[in-house]
Amino acid sequence: MSSYFINGIGIISPQKTYEPERFLEEVFSYEDNLLNCLTPDFKTFINPLQLRRLGRMLRIGLTASILCQREAGLTMPDGIITGTGYGFLEETEKFLREIIDRKEQQISPAFFMQGTYNALSGLVALSLKCTGYNNTYVSKGFAFEHALNDALMQIDDDPGMNFLVGGYDEGAKVQHTTGLREGHYKKNPISSLNLFTNKETGTIQGEGAAFFALSGTAGENTWCELIDVQTVYRPDELDLLLAVEKFLQTNNTTVGKVDAVINGMAGDPIRDKVIGSLGHGILGDVPQLRFKHLSGEYCTAICFGLWLGAKIIKTQNIPDAVKVQDSTYPKGISTILIVNQYLGRNYSLILLKNCPARGNS
Repeated sequence: MSSYFINGIGIISPQKTYEPERFLEEVFSYEDNLLNCLTPDFKTFINPLQLRRLGRMLRIGLTASILCQREAGLTMPDGIITGTGYGFLEETEKFLREIIDRKEQQISPAFFMQGTYNALSGLVALSLKCTGYNNTYVSKGFAFEHALNDALMQIDDDPGMNFLVGGYDEGAKVQHTTGLREGHYKKNPISSLNLFTNKETGTIQGEGAAFFALSGTAGENTWCELIDVQTVYRPDELDLLLAVEKFLQTNNTTVGKVDAVINGMAGDPIRDKVIGSLGHGILGDVPQLRFKHLSGEYCTAICFGLWLGAKIIKTQNIPDAVKVQDSTYPKGISTILIVNQYLGRNYSLILLKNCPARGNS
């Protein structure tokens, strides 16, 4: 089994994560249970002629890939792999409305082309003129994890390969309305920063796009080492406990060696019950971090958690905005465990460690 290294990250989210020199010093609060991305000036990343033809989420996704590529110093990836839960719902909605309004005649192909799940991976490939491996996973709460696992298997075959691995989902109003009916989101508006003190059932919706430059070889700018990824479907408390224990054991790690846990709780007292049990059990003595009050909940929200973990290891700094008040935090962070959940059914584990190539132990 190869080693896997994160050599660059580009992320656009409801926080100012597109500025690599910043790390959540300034935190933005939202009041309507729907968190949309804060975006940079797209004209500094995308040709204006191309920019005017792209939908909002395609602009966000393409810019995230450019940020990642620049940060990693990667001229041409060997492949592009993405994961998304719902793709580009706003463009799909526009296409369907146009069918109705124009009575199925003289339909513009633009909304249809930009509404397909693989539109972003194709756009990134066209922009880079990359003719290598290209794949998109559409598997709801496991979409990004499956994309990651695909890249890791490719690297196992050839550690010298470099992949851009992305995850993206948008906070479309049509999706939020549907989620409200199904009880996924809170009915009453709250401040996003009060997510974990509000006891109403449901969570808040977010959105984001992130790309990670993965390779089997480390470089001078490597963020951290990605040790392993695992998914668990609909576990109960005991199932998840055993999965975490086996995951750590398989990767020659113990709970005592984990410096912090990034917890994917979403502020829903019902769906957080299983993942919350870890904080009172096996991981009770490990400092806890949370992030979904900053990103909101969506199928690929684990991208924000992965960026957070990699950034903490790279900077050796834990922002106050993600700390749980009753935890004591170490000064040196070498190993981080990410435990995420989506709607109480999709659970995933990711283990990150300091990269020896950067001179850290």
